[in-house]
Amino acid sequence: MSAAPASRATSRTAYAVAALALLAFLAVPWVGISNNAIRLLLTTFLWVTTSLAWNLLGGVTGQVSFGFAVFYGLGAYTAGLSINGGITPYAAIPAGGAVAAFGSLLIGLPTFRLRGPYFAIATIGVNEAVRIVMSNLDITGGASGVRLLQAGRFSQAEHYYAALGVASLAFLVSWRVMHSPFGLALRAIREDQDAAADVGVHPFRLKLAVHALAACLTGVAGGVFAHYTAYIHPDGVFSFSTSTSILLMPVIGGLGTLSGPVIGAAVYSIVQEEMVVHFPQFHLLLYGALLILIMLFEPGGLAGLWRRLARRLRGGGP
Repeated sequence: MSAAPASRATSRTAYAVAALALLAFLAVPWVGISNNAIRLLLTTFLWVTTSLAWNLLGGVTGQVSFGFAVFYGLGAYTAGLSINGGITPYAAIPAGGAVAAFGSLLIGLPTFRLRGPYFAIATIGVNEAVRIVMSNLDITGGASGVRLLQAGRFSQAEHYYAALGVASLAFLVSWRVMHSPFGLALRAIREDQDAAADVGVHPFRLKLAVHALAACLTGVAGGVFAHYTAYIHPDGVFSFSTSTSILLMPVIGGLGTLSGPVIGAAVYSIVQEEMVVHFPQFHLLLYGALLILIMLFEPGGLAGLWRRLARRLRGGGP
């Protein structure tokens, strides 16, 4: 079989698997699964969304940001305050994404003039500055946070489908970006920004664009989270640990791939559930150790490990 037909066959298989997985997830609330399992899946879908969003900037474009909690928090607070103001949740949640995208431009305009570790350090500073400011504003409820007013009865299935919807959207957007000239230009920036500029790519504009897109998806996830939990506070949604979690998931799964962030988010959600229960004081240390091991022994993440095992099973060597 030639390379092109083999590639098309692999793509068809991947599409079939994705469609079957979506159908299975759509049926989950109606097959007798416990509420706790549905909650875990809902949380996983939100992490999948943020993981795919971060991967567009960090994995595809090569810009490592430690500040995505800013967009998650902006989306959560915009949606929460809008809902309390009488706006329907399904208008408030997209509004959270729009505010997060606007915030990304304000952050990206100065920080994208930096490169490498300087950009990463700047995003850490921005994250902490925003968290401190939000903890001292009356509109955010200060450190006490904001409780959302819920109209009607609570429906876990409704929140579950909202989270599944935004995860599916993030997956489709990521797929479209990675298979477009826009995605090709982003990968060129990752490999060599100066060389990309020499052949007509505008790194600064494209980084601002993908940053806004990733921030919008992250903000929408934050809005769904706020609507579900009905309570948010700055030390939760704007915390640095939220930013590191968003970064860690695509690294675990495999940077720059479509499946890697999804796998990483699923693993993270399950492992976090167990770690926080059994190792409440040491789970961050364990995450750090896991990250170091992955970077040392399998930089391609779990997706890279799977590809290597598949090659060996086919007899293609390491």
